[in-house]
Parts: sequence; C-alpha cells; structure tokens
Amino acid sequence: MTTIDWVIVAFYIVIAIGIGAWFTKRASRGTSDFFVAGRSLGWFVAGTSIVATTFAADTPVFVAGMSRAEGISANWFWWSVLIGQVATATIFAKLWRRSEVLTDVEFVQFRYGSGTYTTILRLFKSLFNGVFFNCVVMAAVTLAMVKVTTVLLDLNPDNWYSVLGLFEINSTWLVLLTLGTVGLVYSALSGLYGVVYTDMVQFVLAMVGSIGLAVIAYLDASSGEGLMAKLQASPDFNGDLLQFFPRFTELSWPLFIFVVYIMMLWWSSAPGKGYSVQRLLATRSERDAKLAFLWYAFLHYVIRPWPWIVVGILSLIYFPGIEDSETAFPLMIDHFLPAGLKGVMVAAMLAAFMSTIDTHLNWGASYVVNDVYEPYINPNAPQKHYVLIARATMVVIMVLAIIATTLIPSILDAFKFIGVFFAGLGTVLIARWFWWRVNAKTEIVALASTIIIASLTLKFLPNTTVDGVTKDLFTLRVLITTLSVAAIWITFAFITSKSPTQADVAFHEKMQIGGKGWYKVSAVQSKLPEGIVEWLLVMAILLCILLGTGKVIFHEWGIGFALLAVASVLLIPFIRSLKRA
Repeated sequence: MTTIDWVIVAFYIVIAIGIGAWFTKRASRGTSDFFVAGRSLGWFVAGTSIVATTFAADTPVFVAGMSRAEGISANWFWWSVLIGQVATATIFAKLWRRSEVLTDVEFVQFRYGSGTYTTILRLFKSLFNGVFFNCVVMAAVTLAMVKVTTVLLDLNPDNWYSVLGLFEINSTWLVLLTLGTVGLVYSALSGLYGVVYTDMVQFVLAMVGSIGLAVIAYLDASSGEGLMAKLQASPDFNGDLLQFFPRFTELSWPLFIFVVYIMMLWWSSAPGKGYSVQRLLATRSERDAKLAFLWYAFLHYVIRPWPWIVVGILSLIYFPGIEDSETAFPLMIDHFLPAGLKGVMVAAMLAAFMSTIDTHLNWGASYVVNDVYEPYINPNAPQKHYVLIARATMVVIMVLAIIATTLIPSILDAFKFIGVFFAGLGTVLIARWFWWRVNAKTEIVALASTIIIASLTLKFLPNTTVDGVTKDLFTLRVLITTLSVAAIWITFAFITSKSPTQADVAFHEKMQIGGKGWYKVSAVQSKLPEGIVEWLLVMAILLCILLGTGKVIFHEWGIGFALLAVASVLLIPFIRSLKRA
C-alpha cells in the first residue's frame, strides 16, 4: 500500500461519514424515512444498493477460492438462486410495493390480520431475523474480513494495541473495529438514505477494482504461450475446472447437487426477503420496484461473476500450491494491481464490509422497532422517539455481533442449519400470496416442522468423510426438509382452513392477486401467467449472457457467441414487455 492507496481509502471513509451527516435531518423525521427512505428511491438506486449489499467482503474471496478449488460448475451454488430472484422481479416485486408494509415481517400482520398466532409469528420472526440471523451474518463477514485485511494491508497480527486501557486487540481487529464503528455512525445518523447512497459509491469502487484486476491478470496470462497453455502447465490445474456443468453422462454426487440446486434451492428466495424486500418497499412505485430487482439481477448474475471467477482460475498460474484457496483473491490483488488501482480495490473491500454491516444494522433495527417495540411495547410514541430507539438498537446489535464473532465455531454450525431452515420455508412463503387457505397457524406449523426436521437431518445425516474426502450432505438435507415440510403444512391447511376469513378478504381487496387460489374470495383474473412467461424469458436471457460470456473468456468461441446471439434475439420481446410494465 502506497500513500496514494491510503488516500483513496481515507477519501471513501470521509465520503461515507459525509453522506451520513447530509441525510441525518431527513432520516430523523420518522420510521418511514429511517427504514425505507420515505419510499423515495428510484429503480437504479434501489437495485444498485441491493447488489452492493450482496458484495460482502468475503464474497469475491469465496467465489474466487471456490472456482479455483472446485471449478466453474461449483458456482451453481449461487447461480441457481437466479431462478428464484428473477421470480422476485417479475412476479413479487410489484406485490411487495403494493402492500405498503414497512418490513417483510410486518407482512405477517397485513396478510393474516390480528390475533394470538399472528403476534407469536411476528415476534419470533422479528427477533430471529433481526437479532440472531443478523449477528450470525455480521460475525461471519467480520471473520472473513480478517483474512482479507491481513493480506491486503500487510498487517502483523502479533502487534497489539490498548483500547482506552480496557483491553488489547491486534492490528487487524483494530482496523475492523474502526470500520465497523464508522459504518454504525453513518447508518445510525442517516438511516436507509445513508446506506443506499454509500452503496452506490461502494459498488463503483468494487466493479472498477474487480474488473481492472481481472483484465490485467487476463492480459498477462494471455501473453507469450497463451492463457490455456499456462493453465495446463499449472500443477494444480485439471480440465474439469473449466466445465460449466457437472458431467451428465454419469450419475454422481455433483450431478445430484446440481439437480437439487436447480429444482429446489431457489424456492426460498423466490418471494424475496430481508434487505432486498426493504429496498423494494423503499421505491417510489410498483414499476420502480420491478425494474430495481431486474437491474439487480442483471448486475449480480451478468456483470459481477466473471471478474471473480477469472481471478480465481488464473491464480492457478501465479500461485500454485497455496493451501488456502480463499487467499487467492487478495494475493492476486497484491501481485497485479498498481498504486492507485490497488487503493481503489482495497477501499472497495473495506467498503463492502461496511456496506454489509450498515445494511444489517438498519434492517435488524427495523424489525425490533417496527415489529416489536412500536406495536407491542410503546404503540403511541412520537415518530422521533422510534428513530431514537432504532439508533440505540443498532448499537446493541453491533455489540451482540462483536460478541458473536468470538463464538464463530458454533455459529458456523448454526449458519448451516439456517440454510436448511430457510429452504424448508420456501413453499409456504410463496403460497401465502396465492392461496387463501394459508394462515398464521399454517405458517407456524411450517416453522415448527422446519426446525424439527432440519435438526433431525443434521443429527442423522452429518457430513461423511471417505478416504480423506468430505462429502457435504447439505443438499440432501435441503431435499428432505423441503419436501417433508411442504407435505405437512399443505395437509394442515386443507384440514384446518374451511372458509376465507375477514383478513383474507381485506388482503385480497388491497392486493387484487386473483386466480384459482382466491376463487372463494374474488373472481379477479390472475396476472400470474404473464409473470411466469416473463420469468422464463428473463431467466433465458440472463443465463445465455452469463454462460456465453464465460465461454468466450475461456476460448470456446462458437458456443459462446451463439449463446450471446440467442440472448440478443430474446431481448426484443423482453423490451416490449418492459414498456407494458
């Protein structure tokens, strides 16, 4: 790191604090301003903010390391989520914005009406998502950032510093504590306004740095005897690493994993959740909500993946034999980027960490204040009081996340459990929009079933190790949990829901969803078939561009350009559909 690199990093931190100060007065007006930016965001800002938030500090490290160790096809672990998230854009985004709730947990009250079961469900979801889940994510991201900062900033973990004479921390944790505090300060001051507009700066830095690194490394690898020759000469390289799919000619565990990912893993992401829904609720209109998520999907699955994957694959040429594949990305940054551009990349990585922290703090506080404190503890206080409580809640969540970081071995186990847990809930979270029989009791039954079945699968289907090779049974656990939970809650819904309630009628009057699932409530014609057609169309376009780009990068010119040509043709009906949006 040269002086100019440090100047760039410092400049970003100053900008973040400045944005926080600029929006403080506006954010302090009430919870609508603090948590959903007064519903004022355009599609470009909202969509960019979502994709910036998903760029956590550990994301490029993970993707590059996974691509290096397991090959390009391993990325279907997250590429498969495209299926669900395109459904969010084409089917659910408008519905979320139409609901006008402040959080996705408040939707429980909106959908099911008041009652004991609704209260139990809302409180559980608020505390589980707002506190426990947020702390797990923030702890995992913080520990991943330790690895990144140690390499990029050349920090010596053996250097210890006293903090106010109370305790000592090493240089790496001192940097992360400082960055976390900055993120807390500007997000507590400015609410979602500060979060989304710092996200804009962070995303520009991240893409300039990532694309710059990939281009420089790619051009260097392509010189002399050529990229493919250099890869084949690497002792760690094998041809399967460049395969985009597992082999379909033989039954194998990778093929089973791929099929489950494509057929089932995306269900829980389809209706949208968490901070992505928060951005949709913050948009100006239903059209902005839809365009925001389409823009996010394009950036997330088309623009962003290949720089990380390319860096991971090419690291086999420059750093063969490294024990930890997740150090490949920071090592390539340190090796290739010149002064200035390295500062941009380091600032982007630090900004990504802060972006994750600030989003989870604001999002977590929205659950605690909007779904616990305001409705059940102090329902008639002034709006500025709730903003004050939100800021205090963010401080508490930050402290809990720091404590959680020290418990990371057990938290990682919990994180795997959460992955199975959310997969099991996917079917009921989709159905509650389209079927009047789903009620608060149904969703509680689904929750209880998920907890029990996910726990049993973890106990009786642990990962196995044969001949030193570990087989992760996560996918099998997801399959069993998802199908079992769906069978239980659907049976329960048929048995217990005999006729639509007043809450069902009120919900449908507002949402006007229609279709066979609401035939006992309304004869409104469903627009779901149109959404499904658009869902398939957008999926085809994004996948053709994603895979076509990768094929061209790794010199499979024919199929690569053919896929890109198909995407170009499909863009014509897609653009027409956008004009009708």
